[in-house]
Amino acid sequence: MPTAQPPKPALEARPAYAALPLLWAAVVLVLTLTPANEMPRTPVWELLSFDTAAHAGVFVVLAGLSWFSLRRQRRWPRLAHHAGLVVLGGSILFGGLIEVLQVAMRLGRHGEWSDLLSDSLGAGLAVGVAATARRVRPRGGAAWVGMLLVAALGAAPARAQSRHQARRTIKALAAPGLYGRGYVNGGEHKAAAYLRQRLQALKLTPLAPNYAQPFTLDVNTFPGELAAYIRVEGSHAGLKWRIGPSCIAAPNSGSGNVKARLLLLDTAVFTRPAVQARYLRVPWPQRVLLLRAADAARLSRLPPALQQCLNTAAAWITVVPKLTASLAAEQAPQPRVEVLAQRMPLWLDQAIFGDTATGTPKGRTVWAGVRVEAKLLRKYPTQNLAAMVRGTTQPDSFLVVSAHYDHLGTMGKHAYFPGANDNASGVAMLLELAAHYARPENRPAYSVVFLLFGGEEAGLLGSGYFVAHPLVPLKRIRFLVNLDLLGTGELGATVVNGRVLEAPYRRLVALNEAHHYLPQLAPRGRAAISDHFPFSEAGVPAFYLYTRGGSPAYHDVNDLPKALSLAGFAGTTRLVRDFLDELGAAPAAKAPALAGPHFRLPLSKPRR
Repeated sequence: MPTAQPPKPALEARPAYAALPLLWAAVVLVLTLTPANEMPRTPVWELLSFDTAAHAGVFVVLAGLSWFSLRRQRRWPRLAHHAGLVVLGGSILFGGLIEVLQVAMRLGRHGEWSDLLSDSLGAGLAVGVAATARRVRPRGGAAWVGMLLVAALGAAPARAQSRHQARRTIKALAAPGLYGRGYVNGGEHKAAAYLRQRLQALKLTPLAPNYAQPFTLDVNTFPGELAAYIRVEGSHAGLKWRIGPSCIAAPNSGSGNVKARLLLLDTAVFTRPAVQARYLRVPWPQRVLLLRAADAARLSRLPPALQQCLNTAAAWITVVPKLTASLAAEQAPQPRVEVLAQRMPLWLDQAIFGDTATGTPKGRTVWAGVRVEAKLLRKYPTQNLAAMVRGTTQPDSFLVVSAHYDHLGTMGKHAYFPGANDNASGVAMLLELAAHYARPENRPAYSVVFLLFGGEEAGLLGSGYFVAHPLVPLKRIRFLVNLDLLGTGELGATVVNGRVLEAPYRRLVALNEAHHYLPQLAPRGRAAISDHFPFSEAGVPAFYLYTRGGSPAYHDVNDLPKALSLAGFAGTTRLVRDFLDELGAAPAAKAPALAGPHFRLPLSKPRR
């Protein structure tokens, strides 16, 4: 019989220590590669940047777990012997990789050498403590892991807002059911009702009954049919433009349903009297005038008699390089539309001028059809919304955050202007700031007022009305920050009035450089382009912030929530919060600048 073989000794089972650092590295990657707009709000620490501490903290845990794992594995003894150096080098390389990925993936996060330095310091601290602990108590591994986990939990922010609240707000305001927050189907009233509910949910103090400051305005609207087309007589060539992406009504368009011969405005009319005389004989009520946007801007240079003739045309079609809708408070005598230059067919030139390459003369008439149902609303009732978080020590001094909630509404029955960037993004940021200051632990020393203006797109009417009928004394407003167009941020932000109010602008820049909120701030001078302007003209110190980069959509049907990166949203929110805190919005116990300067703007001379 064969001799029985002795049983082989069982291999010693060892815990899979490598899983600990790998899992933590995965957590770090998820956190650091999360888009900036989805990151939770972090607290502001006075002696040390929270971001710096967070970077160091997570790498303390990563390096500690890696050291623990390498020391206890038996497959590579040399790695176990030199665990400290391997962990330190690997942590630095991993931190560098994260900074590179943040830049390359365009997540609104910014690679910073200071972050890599914090990572390296954290890893070095962990290796040093681990080596010391090993000498003092070689088998204290379990306690060491527990200590690291406690440190990791302590580095997390104490309170995190909903990661998608801002985007949800933007989607709600840009939804089709709000009809572009305009003046057809009560769109702006629906938006105001939604925002009133948000203010009530935050338990903000109303500055007017039901938060509303009513006023009226005149505005031209397009509630009905809208269409435009061209076709060549005796040919199959023709084109009907799609309303919204390719064609919109001019803001001052009148109503009408026109079919007439198309006549292209000859640019020689601006320089040659003979052409002007010929145009005076054209039966314009039986013609549709086709002209380029650049020529439309020069019509005021023509003789008054010729201008009057052109104004009697049956309809106008203006070719523009970009469709940019706006509002008007009056109507032209005929229907007018604007068509995107890229949507003008190549065959139109041949139909009008003939084939210049072959010398074939023109021989066909081009017909145009324009239909617009416009309605001019007189004294349309709308409103501003005004709320406040009352200050704890200086309730009669005010810091103001403003944003307009209205937009351009609808055009025809199938096109609407979502206004995600302009200005659902600014409203979302205002609500984020309101939620911050409404929390009991953040109650401000100065009162913080939140103003949601209507009528901005109609000519800064809501903010103008507030300045004429203020709900808080204008002289008691310490500073106003206006939020508009804040859905991008890849290139940083512009600060209107930054060249006028140099001292507060320098402070804003210092805050941004200290915390790396945005890639760059750029100052701009006085500009009547948003709701800060009526306040500035009244002597109230005011900034208007808007972000740059990202989606180019503006006043068109492409300004959709999905087009917004929100790359600078979180950074801008924190920057504005820090700036307001320094001016008195911080809780009384933490207020850094209650005795700081009360910036005032020089009153502008009345404009004629």
